Amino acid sequence: MRLALTLAALAALLAPATAQAQKNGKAPNGEERVIYVAESDPAMNAAIAEGRRTLPDFFRHLANPAPGEHGFLIKFDLLPEPGGAEFIWAEVISHSSGVTIARLANIPVDPRFKLGEKVNVSDADIVDWGYYSGGVMQGNFTTRAMLPRYSRDEAEQVRRAFNW
Repeated sequence: MRLALTLAALAALLAPATAQAQKNGKAPNGEERVIYVAESDPAMNAAIAEGRRTLPDFFRHLANPAPGEHGFLIKFDLLPEPGGAEFIWAEVISHSSGVTIARLANIPVDPRFKLGEKVNVSDADIVDWGYYSGGVMQGNFTTRAMLPRYSRDEAEQVRRAFNW
């Protein structure tokens, strides 16, 4: 079984398949690349647990952003059905009553979905979140867990884009 994780680092966006897959910036041909991570990976599972644990903090900032807070994103499983998963980043449009309306912020691996497509996501399906505060990306625990899997140049691009 495989999980697909997606990250478009320079665009401040990400996604997991039965190994977890993550889009990792752009390949030399301009296409987004996918890195697979074992579903049982301890670092990724800890990152997902932290994203879920701190989700109420994210929603508090979303509901009442401080000056300099913007770019609110969630990461969720686009394909929760048995046999496959694709965790992908989406830009938050609104949140109410346990449901987030968002637009897909990565190019989905699954061809049934498109970049920019509007989706409704239950809070229970969110595994990570992110937003900028004072120019520094907050959250993005799965991205942080992926940094050791990137080349040195790719990791540095992510750190610069997120001001880490």
